[in-house]
Amino acid sequence: MAHSTGLFLACVFGSVSIVAQQPGPPPPPPGGPPAAEAVASEAAISPVQLAKNVLHDQKPIWTFPAKAVGGKHWKPVLAVALGTVALVALDPYTEPYFHDPSRFSGFQTGPLRGRNTTLAETLTPVAFYVAGLAKHSRHARNTGLLAAEGLIDAQIVSFVMKQAAGRSKPSDIPPDGSLRDTWFQYKGGLTNGGSFPSGHSASAFAVATVISERYREHRWIPWAAYGTAAFLSLSRLPAQAHFPSDIFLGAAMGYGIGHLVALRR
Repeated sequence: MAHSTGLFLACVFGSVSIVAQQPGPPPPPPGGPPAAEAVASEAAISPVQLAKNVLHDQKPIWTFPAKAVGGKHWKPVLAVALGTVALVALDPYTEPYFHDPSRFSGFQTGPLRGRNTTLAETLTPVAFYVAGLAKHSRHARNTGLLAAEGLIDAQIVSFVMKQAAGRSKPSDIPPDGSLRDTWFQYKGGLTNGGSFPSGHSASAFAVATVISERYREHRWIPWAAYGTAAFLSLSRLPAQAHFPSDIFLGAAMGYGIGHLVALRR
């Protein structure tokens, strides 16, 4: 178990080291400065500025639903809403497959348990920042701080929504329990308000989106980043930590928050 976890984290840090060696500025706009100048002119982000950015992010994040109602970005919002509603309706039919202990009993204590996936998501921004310091790459350092910003924002949103929805986790429902009556039932503590939405998915996709946007000229990086995010998110299904709808909405939230952070810079 420890060997598998160590190998996975080694892959994360190894990939970060490779990426950090190749600063990836966004393509310059027509008539703008060359790519090399864009990297050189990128302003450094400090840890103090990171904290300020997180505070400034809250207004556009929490006012986004009102803007969607007003007609801005309403199409993707509607698509996510319909997809979430459809998956919630299907959860009682899809969850029994993962609720079978004979199939997935080892996932709750295996190398992909929640603690390890949280560690991988949290250490990825740290790895970019440390690699940037080691290689004197401002772009990599900023990527690490922006990814941390997206992760923190995603956790804030998921925390509030978990407390409001109070949805039971699949693992808390007995084999003969109802998979329909799951809302406003969770009796967990303040730090873990339930399963909806998935904070792991939100964090994974927020970090993946920031990295993909910052290094999008390397075609393999978005595939690797989003593939890893999807893998970590879907690992929560056999662990019985989330319903499919929890993971879908968390991923959509993380993607949106990642774009808000990465595209604003």
